[in-house]
Amino acid sequence: MDFQQLVQQKGKQLYRSMPWRERPTFYYVLVSEIMLQQTQVGRVLAKFTEFTRTFPTIDSLAATDLSRVLAAWQGLGYNRRAKYLHQAAQAVAVNGTPNTQIKLMKLPGVGANTAAAILNYAYEIPTPFVETNIRTVYFHHFFANETRVSDQDVLVKVAETIDAARPREWFWALMDYGAELKHQGHGRLSQSKHYTKQSLLDGSIRQMRGEIIRRYVRGQSIAQIARELSGDSRFAAALRGVQNDGLISEE
Repeated sequence: MDFQQLVQQKGKQLYRSMPWRERPTFYYVLVSEIMLQQTQVGRVLAKFTEFTRTFPTIDSLAATDLSRVLAAWQGLGYNRRAKYLHQAAQAVAVNGTPNTQIKLMKLPGVGANTAAAILNYAYEIPTPFVETNIRTVYFHHFFANETRVSDQDVLVKVAETIDAARPREWFWALMDYGAELKHQGHGRLSQSKHYTKQSLLDGSIRQMRGEIIRRYVRGQSIAQIARELSGDSRFAAALRGVQNDGLISEE
């Protein structure tokens, strides 16, 4: 059995039902791809339904305030992604829905890999890309004895093996197969030239940033938040960070 046949078979065996797969519209795919950046599928599944119930269309998301988006985002972390998604929705509302990789990459928070994923899933335009589960599959089959493998090396193999006739199902299959390989202990992500271990959340400035945002979206003013949290040595840097990122304002 060749590699493509194997992945297709694994895709059928391991298929995971997800709202954005059952209804792969541009909006659903965009929301899911931004949410899935740095967040595991299980957490995204729980939040996605709630988020899209609050903002059922891209126009409803574009028309709301950032504070409401941040409130709906709570629990996913990395709140800048919520801001990027909000800005992306506003850009689409003004300029229309992008349908090329170059146009998609002009949206806030959308890089080359996210743009390519959207092309495959929303438009079924075969476009190679690399992310964690894809790395896992290709490391396992093509780079098992190598170290410091670059994403460009993987991308070449992805382009060589892609199922151009059914790119949506192909990349779903890669995702599910990769998740299974990781579950079996075959992740091998340390082989990646780009691998960096994520820093711990507990005790970090990132954790304090999240706490400031949580209090802010619940209606506390910056003054109130400062009174309660300024005794923590992380507070000043965290507050500057969320303000500089445009996530909160006194208004």
